[in-house]
Amino acid sequence: MIDLAPNHKLGLTVTNPILLAAGTIGYGEAVPKGLDLARLGAVVVGPVVQSSRMGAALPRVAETNGGFVLETGLQNRGIGAVLKHFAKLWPKLGCPVIVQVADTQPSTLAKVGAQLSANAGVSGLELLLPRNADVELTRSLVRAITRHCDLPLWVKLPLDRAVGLAPVAIEAEAVGLVVGQPLSGAAAYQGVNAAAGAIVTGALLGPLTFAPMLAGLIAVAKLNLPCVLIATGGIHTIRQAQQALAAGAHAVQIDSALWVEPGLPGLMVEAITSY
Repeated sequence: MIDLAPNHKLGLTVTNPILLAAGTIGYGEAVPKGLDLARLGAVVVGPVVQSSRMGAALPRVAETNGGFVLETGLQNRGIGAVLKHFAKLWPKLGCPVIVQVADTQPSTLAKVGAQLSANAGVSGLELLLPRNADVELTRSLVRAITRHCDLPLWVKLPLDRAVGLAPVAIEAEAVGLVVGQPLSGAAAYQGVNAAAGAIVTGALLGPLTFAPMLAGLIAVAKLNLPCVLIATGGIHTIRQAQQALAAGAHAVQIDSALWVEPGLPGLMVEAITSY
């Protein structure tokens, strides 16, 4: 057993260090065939914001060598609809559920956190920091949650500023750091419709992102902060999961690899727990 919120009154105990990142199974309704959630340590669902939003215009995905660029624009149903339609799924998923929240205003974030805190199916929250977050905004957003919500909080850091923002998040009473949000990228859409050739700019995902993520993880680990570290980004093999854990992560989140091989997280659990 691993406690992924060791400095929190509630704790967040998982059976193993293999988790799913936000966005991989939606709000819990998009579990692919071949994935057994009961074998995993936990799953992050969401992101969730206060009000519904349309999201980015099409096209949203473009392939590149070793990965792809994705821009959803945080398309969202909003907290009310999420709780109404999907919260009932969370206790049935078979592992602890962490909900990712992504509002950028402290006041609305506090309201979202409070609503989720009242739901018995939620074990913790993960704050997706804005990509342009500075020290003050980071502090304000984290405190908005920790002062209005009883659940343990992880903060998902922008990879390119993880070292600078990590201490701020922990000082504001987050119990864990997720390293990290993917770097930005751009690629030309290769579809056959009228949008062919359009440039998609957004999050860079896929195997090529593992190396920069690992470098960021090592840099944050050297800070020796009193928190758990969770690695995510480009982890597509058992060996990469092992490398991230050896570099200081207490757990890893699998993202784009799940869409390639839904059975891979289960194989990772088997390999790492028997190691």
